[in-house]
Amino acid sequence: MKTRIGLFTHVKRKKKGGPTTTTTYVEIGAASELSEKLAALGAKRVGLLCRERTGTTRLEGKMFAPAELGADHLKWLTEKTAVFETRGLFYE
Repeated sequence: MKTRIGLFTHVKRKKKGGPTTTTTYVEIGAASELSEKLAALGAKRVGLLCRERTGTTRLEGKMFAPAELGADHLKWLTEKTAVFETRGLFYE
């Protein structure tokens, strides 16, 4: 079964203001596929990103190498939450 995961990264602003991100979605079946896709995008570090309904965005834990992605990370990304929030991976 394929799962759709959002990948977030910083994008250069054209005007003055705070930082902004761009999102890419990938279809994966296992954590190893996700690691490969992140490596293809040039990711050096990744973090578990959580964006709440109000727009508050935070990273869960510390950033780590894409090769360290495992089943636990994939479980966190795909589990249903009690409140609405978007979960994905932030990479740089």
